[in-house]
Amino acid sequence: MRNVKILVTVLIILFVVFPLSCLTGFWLLGKPVAPGTVTEHIFQVERGDGFNAVAVRLKKDGLIRSSLYMRVLDKLDKSGDTLKAGQYSLNPAMSAREIRDMLLSGAGILYKVTVPEGATLKKIASIMELNGLASSDDFILAASSPDILSRYDIPGDTAEGFLFPDSYFFQKGLDVQVIVTTMIDNFFARLSGSLSDYKKLAADELYDKVIMASIIEREYRVAEEAPVIASVFYNRLENRIPLASCATVEYVLTEIMGHTHPGYLTYDDIAVDSPYNTYIHRGLPPGPVSNPGLVSLNAAFSPAETDYLFFLLKDSSTGEHYFSREFSEHKHARQIYLKH
Repeated sequence: MRNVKILVTVLIILFVVFPLSCLTGFWLLGKPVAPGTVTEHIFQVERGDGFNAVAVRLKKDGLIRSSLYMRVLDKLDKSGDTLKAGQYSLNPAMSAREIRDMLLSGAGILYKVTVPEGATLKKIASIMELNGLASSDDFILAASSPDILSRYDIPGDTAEGFLFPDSYFFQKGLDVQVIVTTMIDNFFARLSGSLSDYKKLAADELYDKVIMASIIEREYRVAEEAPVIASVFYNRLENRIPLASCATVEYVLTEIMGHTHPGYLTYDDIAVDSPYNTYIHRGLPPGPVSNPGLVSLNAAFSPAETDYLFFLLKDSSTGEHYFSREFSEHKHARQIYLKH
């Protein structure tokens, strides 16, 4: 009888107590490392990171009790989800499952980046690099992707003109193509909101509007004048007069030739040989010279009705312009400006 009791006790230990102890121990491995801790830890998941390597780093950083627990948890779950690249705000008060779920959800830290109206593709690429969101080269490469250009029916070699200036919130480590397409999606969403008639235009017709808006963006400073400036350019196109836009020459000098932004344009500058130079070539340049905001886009779609053919800065402090119908008026306005 005594031997039977011993055998029963051993069996209970082997098949009940021991498994329960193991399960309890395993369960405890998933508990927070330091409950009640509020200190945040920035944890980076790179594109292509595997779960095993990430689990090891989480343990090394003191965010989980066991990397093995994390790997087993992932195997048991069998969700098929993959880790989302980005930066995450984690702390030791989170359980292993909470951390795992966050890394799978992609709910990482969002960083605000503001793209000003009139910024060029290269300028935006620099902004993204300065904010640690993408390298400048990668951003330009993504904005030149034939797949993206085809998807949005953009006739140009890049998405210049379609990267809508706005404030955005992106995760670090996000695929750069997602950043680019988010900006293009925003462009078309804004058009749909205020200029829904754009859908009636062919791709080339819309592209011409964007080119015009990109020039207006770099020329106006007072919003009320943007439609008037647009009317000047459209009148010059209609009369087969070169647009003579300083903005297009500046684009050649800074974006194509890589020079620093000039304080003023010289006669040599406005004679530079480029299809973008609207002093020496009639018609629109071959592509946008900036990424315009809604003021310029509205002006390009709905110019004022005028017979002006010239405009000239009147007050550098306010950004107001003189508008003229005749070249003689324009010359007179220049003389007045130079006297000041």
